[in-house]
Amino acid sequence: MTRNSIFIYSCSAIALLTLVGCATRVAVPSSAVSGLLAEVTIAQPGVDEIIQSDTQMSSNTPFSIRDSSLPAGSPPEPWDLTIDQAVQIALANSTVLRDLGARVIQTPGLTSTIYGPAIQTTDPTGGVEAALSEFDAQVNGDLFHEDNDRVLNNEFSGGGENFYQQQLTRLETSLSKQTVSGALFTLRHNFDADLNNSDRNLLDDTAWNWNFEGEVRHPLLQGRGVHFNRIAGPNATPGVYNGVVIARLNADVTVAQLEIALRDYLSDVENAYWDLYFAYADLKVKQQARDRSLNTYLLLKARQGLPGAEDDKLAQAKEQYFRFEQDVQNSLAGRLVVGTRTFNGSSGGTFQGTGGVYSNERRLRLIMGLPINDGRLIHPTSVPADAPVTYDWNDIVANAISRRTELRRQRLNVDRRRYELTASRNFLLPRLDAVGRYRYRALGESWFDHNITANGTPTSTGTHEWLMGLSLSYPVGFRQAHSAVRNAQLRLARERALLTELERQVVYGLSNAMAESDRAFAILRTALNRENAAREQYEILAGEAQAPVRQFDFNALLDSEQRYAEAASDANRARVQYALATKNLNFEMGALLEYFNIHLTESHASSSHHRSSAPGRQIVRSVVDLAKAPFGGDNRQGATPKATPQPSEVIAVEESILGESEINAIIERELAGEASITRRSDPDVQIESPSDRTF
Repeated sequence: MTRNSIFIYSCSAIALLTLVGCATRVAVPSSAVSGLLAEVTIAQPGVDEIIQSDTQMSSNTPFSIRDSSLPAGSPPEPWDLTIDQAVQIALANSTVLRDLGARVIQTPGLTSTIYGPAIQTTDPTGGVEAALSEFDAQVNGDLFHEDNDRVLNNEFSGGGENFYQQQLTRLETSLSKQTVSGALFTLRHNFDADLNNSDRNLLDDTAWNWNFEGEVRHPLLQGRGVHFNRIAGPNATPGVYNGVVIARLNADVTVAQLEIALRDYLSDVENAYWDLYFAYADLKVKQQARDRSLNTYLLLKARQGLPGAEDDKLAQAKEQYFRFEQDVQNSLAGRLVVGTRTFNGSSGGTFQGTGGVYSNERRLRLIMGLPINDGRLIHPTSVPADAPVTYDWNDIVANAISRRTELRRQRLNVDRRRYELTASRNFLLPRLDAVGRYRYRALGESWFDHNITANGTPTSTGTHEWLMGLSLSYPVGFRQAHSAVRNAQLRLARERALLTELERQVVYGLSNAMAESDRAFAILRTALNRENAAREQYEILAGEAQAPVRQFDFNALLDSEQRYAEAASDANRARVQYALATKNLNFEMGALLEYFNIHLTESHASSSHHRSSAPGRQIVRSVVDLAKAPFGGDNRQGATPKATPQPSEVIAVEESILGESEINAIIERELAGEASITRRSDPDVQIESPSDRTF
């Protein structure tokens, strides 16, 4: 090559590099900048959007004892709500399965949502579809063209030419399929079209050298068998297993976790509802006690100076009035303390009886997904059932052991570890593969041509080749494989120990729940008798205080007022405790969803066609479908709660896939920030109470 040619090629290369470098510095059009800034704006909402969202969610001032948000003497608008309606509204707003703590603020990543099972199933690294993709057919292809111009010192390297020039086109394609038994089938097609200046060529023009090849590689020891490949996958390594079976178990565990979160969520909804019910009942008791003490004070004021109505008695009655007034204020506004919530002493929630009407109403709105302040005040209309319920211990224990979701999830973990142990033992075997290959090769003057003319004689160039043999590889000592087996054994032992301990914990919680139910019912009867006795004492003393007697012991009347108020408050507390005890017994037994009349069904027709679908999506569908149903009456009011579920009510996880359009609609609604169906700003989707009225 001459110096001029070298100079020309060098200048061309420098120009190309300069153009490439300048391309990275080309000014971006203003329209593209605007589009980019628009995307950034969407990701980071502006101040106006934030203010608008805050206006929609919190346009009303929170209720307080100062009544700063209402005109003088105007009561808040009531919203009568039954427990069944509260559950249905909560389910309609249950995209995030909230709790009564601060988990969403403190650890949002640990908060459960309805997207959990779908996220796990569609995980591109550990989902069911990702595991199945290991068995998909693979197509590979390479197409290259070379222009070779070489100066060779040895002419034998260039086919008899020191100045070797070549035009070479090469194509390599293959189609491979991994089977579930471990065998790998491969079809290959290779050809190259070679045109060079060598004088030793058989063909003067372009020579087309091509071949078809089929290869089979089947493992005989390590990696062999359908069972192993379904567990570990075809490309597994010791300790890393991602087969279809493992992926399916992981998806089922996620579904169980969603069911646990849904159960805890519904339990907290009822806890918050009965907290608000008790707050109203306690407020009424405090108001009545305050009014009674005011009447006593006025009576003493009228008799001031007479025997029995001395100034100290008058001051004592005044102090008791203000004490009850203080209780009324606390019962109305409430203090910010921990209320009834799951796992605060018992799994379903131990009744606390703290807070007031306003604070508990905000807590109920929070757990139900309603706007915190919408100008209405929720008023519970359901009353706790006080009918006695009897249980058969053996039946509820059997139900709890077989149906408790934590146990079902742990059994899935045990199964996963057992499968992993089976897969790890396979790596103790050497890798011995049987290999077979067949190839048809030909040389021609065109593609797929297998005839040439050599020295004026037509000649067929098609040839057949084959290969058969064994391929062996293994690490000396199998140190990693032995470690993987031991690790799998320890993990399996751990999960089995946890399963045993979980069963003990379930029996322990069930024992406590049953004993608590009996205690709550006994205390309820005693508290009602005590309330009746305290009322009787007060009525007797109040009647005597009205009689025109010369002297009356007002200390006994004041004491009876206080005793009556305490007895009435304790009776209301006992009613709520018994209602929660019945709910908690169903919680411990694993039948809380049936207790709320919520059933998760299985579609047998679709499950046979979608074995790899997301099992958790139907939970979302079942929950949403139930929430969209018309509000019914409080079917648990005054009725005996169901303790032992019927055989036809066994929970079954739906395995049919939910329509992608429905999932996308939910996601788009969340991302677009559309108004919730519970916001009063949209009259078409507003959830109204069927009995809104002023109380």
